[in-house]
Amino acid sequence: MHHHARIRARVGPLVVVVAVGCTPGDDAEGTGAGPGSTAAAPATDTDTTAAATGAPTTTVTSVVTEAATASTGDTGDDPTGGTTGDEIDACAGMVNTPGPVLDLAWPAAENVGHDAVEGQTVRFHWSGLHNVLQVATFDGQVPPTPQFGDAGWERQIHSGAKQQDGSFDWDIGTYPCGYRPGIYFFVDEDEPAGGITSVTVTVPEFDNDHYEPRPCSVLADPLVYGGRYSQYADRPDCTVFEVNNFQTVAHFDWVDPVLVARQGDLILFRWTGEHNIVQVHDVDQDTLVPGGITSGPKTNCVGGPNYSCANGPPALGEYLVDTADHRPGIVHISDECAYTCTGSPTGMNMQFDLRFPVPHNTPLEPVKGSCCAIDPAKGEDCRVVEIYNGNDGAQLDYNVPIGRGDLVRFRWAGSLQVYQSLSDGNGGPSMDPRPGGVAMAEAVECIPGPDMSCLGGTTEEAQLVFDVAEQLALGNYEEGMFGERFFYFAALGENMSGFTSADSKTLLYVDDGIPYDPDPAPCP
Repeated sequence: MHHHARIRARVGPLVVVVAVGCTPGDDAEGTGAGPGSTAAAPATDTDTTAAATGAPTTTVTSVVTEAATASTGDTGDDPTGGTTGDEIDACAGMVNTPGPVLDLAWPAAENVGHDAVEGQTVRFHWSGLHNVLQVATFDGQVPPTPQFGDAGWERQIHSGAKQQDGSFDWDIGTYPCGYRPGIYFFVDEDEPAGGITSVTVTVPEFDNDHYEPRPCSVLADPLVYGGRYSQYADRPDCTVFEVNNFQTVAHFDWVDPVLVARQGDLILFRWTGEHNIVQVHDVDQDTLVPGGITSGPKTNCVGGPNYSCANGPPALGEYLVDTADHRPGIVHISDECAYTCTGSPTGMNMQFDLRFPVPHNTPLEPVKGSCCAIDPAKGEDCRVVEIYNGNDGAQLDYNVPIGRGDLVRFRWAGSLQVYQSLSDGNGGPSMDPRPGGVAMAEAVECIPGPDMSCLGGTTEEAQLVFDVAEQLALGNYEEGMFGERFFYFAALGENMSGFTSADSKTLLYVDDGIPYDPDPAPCP
């Protein structure tokens, strides 16, 4: 007798899971499917259709219980991310539709090379007494579960008890209620004569609007990450970015590897498999910079239905970075130990170019009285004009008006040595130092950190401040054809691909229209 089973991402009653002390999760993740069984005609190696059989189908629904959130496939502690909201089961009652068949004679003759895409059906079929069981990794289960045993996850893929001459269909489905893209691992339970076999599930790199940057207002939708980030939905001028490894077959390669965000935006990292994120120094590094962004120890998200982690809560496979008040600059992210531990570029670095929430190539709006925190003698009318290399791809703000009574403060990300320079002869700055000009003695590095800090304790050193009135009195400026007064500055950066800073120049001009009182009221 030939047996045929089908598994679909059908879910039972609405279940609310509260994620405490961990980061939010996937769209519409919630409950998952238990196996169902259907009588069917024998499958052959040439069967490439997904036609429904004439026999009735029985689908066993399941409910996420406390036991289902146990991390039996995890290899580390849960990440300690931002506060999450309640989990909403937005896929209740949904059943994945059968699709084009990926035929897999079981046990498989090859352990790798079985590549599927969302919407397909993977058809396992065999002669003899076998079954199909999802396991945590290519090495099998994680103790205390036996290496080739049943972990008992509520959302796992399992054909059921061993059957003679059977087949089993796994309907992958599509976003948001299909199976989470990633690498899946299967074994013939307890007797893996053919070893563990992997099946990859990927989605196209393009034409996935749900992976594109979106306004944070979408986070109020229960179908978007299960509603767990709804507390950010009202944040004004906010964009949520998703960075995942769902679009690469074998490696943990972030897509897209570079993005431009602004302070206050959200960046959600999501993965299937055993990974984490750490902030690193540059594109060639894979070690956490102390105090930098990290999801914590590596965690293993075993792919499940409804874009879930079959082995536990969504925090096993994602981490949210809230960029509010984080110092702008090029922020480098890696999968920890991706290079040095594996010997191959799995988990390749990505970076996000974080900028102030201001128009391109413009400084923050100067605030009257802001000098009091730097030099109280300047009085309450004095402004600090901030010049930064984080608003134009590692280039300093350019062509900036300054007042006669202002302080100008240069700050940066990466390594810079800032100095006053001469004219290039065409009305702009050169890289040639101005003799006797304002200058740093040597370069100072700032690795962007939280609360506008520099990781490594260089926050105070990574700045250069000059007093406009003082330098005007010294005649330390350039004069234009019509009496304009200019300050030219240059900066020496790292100039290495995959690093954070580059050579840069800026022009500052004295705007006599900005009010100036040579005898200002004192600071409060």
